Amino acid sequence: MRYCKQILILLFGTALLAPFAGATQTAFWEMGTFHAFLQGQLEGVSVSMSGQLKLAPEMRPVFNPGETVALSVAADHRGNLYIGTGHEGKVFVLDSQMQGRLLFQAPEPEILALAVGPDHDLYVGSSPEGKIYRVTPDGKSSVFYNPKVKYIWSLAFDSQGRLYAGTGDRGQIMRIDPDGRGEVFFASDQTHIMCLVFDNNGNLLAGSEPGGLVYRITPDEKAFVLYQANLPEIHALATDSEGHIYAAALGGVSPMSVPGGYPAGASGPVVAGTTTVTVVAGSAAADPPPQTQRSPSRGRRYETPAPGESAGIGSPYHQMAPGRGELIEILPNYSAQTLWASDQASIFGLATRGNHVLFSTDSDGYVFDLLPSPSGTELTLLTETRESLPTRILTAGHNLFIATSNIAKVIQVGANSGGDGTYESPVKDTHFVSHWGQISWNASVPAQCSLALYTRSGNSSRPDNTWSDWSGPYENPDGTTIQSTPARYIQWKAVFHGAGGGSPALREVTLAYLNQNLPPEIHLLTIVDGTEKVSVSGAPDMSSGMAPAMEAMSSVPAPTVSTVYETTPGSGDFYGENKPPITIEWQASDPNHDHLTYYLYLKSSDEDEWHLLQGKVKEENFSLQPDSLANGEYQVRVVASDEASNSPSQALKSDLISAPFWIDNTPPEIQLLSQQVHGQDAVIRFKARSQAAPLKQAEISDGGNNWHDILSDDGIVDAQEETFTVTLHQLSAGEHVVSLRAFDTAGNVGVGKAVIHVQ
Repeated sequence: MRYCKQILILLFGTALLAPFAGATQTAFWEMGTFHAFLQGQLEGVSVSMSGQLKLAPEMRPVFNPGETVALSVAADHRGNLYIGTGHEGKVFVLDSQMQGRLLFQAPEPEILALAVGPDHDLYVGSSPEGKIYRVTPDGKSSVFYNPKVKYIWSLAFDSQGRLYAGTGDRGQIMRIDPDGRGEVFFASDQTHIMCLVFDNNGNLLAGSEPGGLVYRITPDEKAFVLYQANLPEIHALATDSEGHIYAAALGGVSPMSVPGGYPAGASGPVVAGTTTVTVVAGSAAADPPPQTQRSPSRGRRYETPAPGESAGIGSPYHQMAPGRGELIEILPNYSAQTLWASDQASIFGLATRGNHVLFSTDSDGYVFDLLPSPSGTELTLLTETRESLPTRILTAGHNLFIATSNIAKVIQVGANSGGDGTYESPVKDTHFVSHWGQISWNASVPAQCSLALYTRSGNSSRPDNTWSDWSGPYENPDGTTIQSTPARYIQWKAVFHGAGGGSPALREVTLAYLNQNLPPEIHLLTIVDGTEKVSVSGAPDMSSGMAPAMEAMSSVPAPTVSTVYETTPGSGDFYGENKPPITIEWQASDPNHDHLTYYLYLKSSDEDEWHLLQGKVKEENFSLQPDSLANGEYQVRVVASDEASNSPSQALKSDLISAPFWIDNTPPEIQLLSQQVHGQDAVIRFKARSQAAPLKQAEISDGGNNWHDILSDDGIVDAQEETFTVTLHQLSAGEHVVSLRAFDTAGNVGVGKAVIHVQ
């Protein structure tokens, strides 16, 4: 086999692992912030902005109407609760004992608005192409007013008993007298008036789409825009006793949808992305969107009918990506600020209770309690409905009622915390099989209450029946050894038990683990000597993601050799006695990010054992003087060890062996075979021979220092022995010296000459 090389590169084709935390030292998984806790699953547990888990207010479903969507709610002073549903135009009533029954069914499919009048009758706004119905407590109904509009989004009564209706798709507010006579009270330049509420001074507040405007309209019909949101729809409005106005703004992505719709249940539960919650200090909005913007307010909407079509019963729903949402506070002095914002969640339900603001989002069915204050906003995730979207919320005394869609329900949230609750953490990926240390936590547990933690583990990214059972309970907050099986993934849960209105408060959980040690990986080994390059490949390809073998030493078989020649001018390669050192270079990494130590071994082709060349090398290179070795064929073996980061019993090694390379310190021998002179022409033949390394280049000179490349007689200079024929013409009379200079691949050079005389 011929080796015509000065640089040998061996590529170890393994996929480089992405960096992970920790090496093989103990790592700690800590959770103790609002955003971290929000990634888990809460059942009967709330989480505050300060990062504290407590039992949530007691929540229980009180009514299931057997419908898909609940679109509107209202309550009267007798404790009755009314729920308007979608698809079949049904309205249900729940009495103070939470006993429910069907009260009314409209010919139109969607009940988007309800209001209880001063006469204690229920007023029902149906859509699309709907009417306003008056329904008595015993279920007798009549058409109260026909506004002749596409949608009736909202209803509200003023102190004089007049009914106001926010409509679409002409953006009008209708005012209807108690006798059923109506007129246009306010005509906006918007498409939809989505929500209506009266402030403490008797002014009507209205939210619009697509401009995202909040209007204040005085009783004498003077309108003023209080605020313009960055998002296209003001979906809900609420006020408190101090005159603060709260607006829920939202926006989505589909230009083919009408605002205000809700998801249908036919396709199963809503699956939304992770909520990103931002609490923003300071004043209000940035530049408003253009008036021509008509983005939808939420991904799942009514489909807009084509011109001339009617969106009657069976109007289809879209399922889109989650929208954006903001909660804005407008102060009595007209200044405004964004209290909450998300790029992945929209607000649907909005209400106030005292100086608290309650709102619900579509992502995981969250219900938040927000307390604005000059010293900073306090936000608490009160509860989550998970399988249902909380479309409307309503406060009644100390109770909070949530109307949900996708699975239509009415959920009651009480003032007192529940007796039990569970929090399940997100799954932790430790990236390698790990051994578990202790779990500890920071909590306060009142008397008669209890808090216990559990863990489970597995090697699939989602818990399934291959995971271990829950281990525990762990009851010592100062630290208890985790009993779960060593694995790549782990999860913990906390079980809360309250008593006497008290609740445990969990603030932080810490879990210790130690990654399994994996052997180092050597990716590249290069031997540099001279100016030509030979690339050697053929190591196993690990790019498919297969895990490396768990062995203390992994031998890499000698790879297949493929030669790539790079020729440079010989005049610059004349090393003589100043040959450069042989440089050994390599690249290695450790999956655990351990510090690596290297050992270099050398062996010639006539030796059976590896001999230590240099030990405990910290850098990834080493220089070797070629004249320190005898001529011959050699290989280098690099051993990488993670002993610097592990105990001797845990340390692992891996190695890589180079392709063969030559050490040759003897210059080529040049022999004059013959010389003939015929008149003014001459023919000279040389033979060049190298003892070890192949020849790579030859040059001639007919005097002086002018050298020119010459090829061997077989057309390529690549063997240990080559012959060269030099033919010269038109020589002048006298003595001529013709020199041949030959280079081998080890950087040696030999020179011979012929002396001829021309008559």
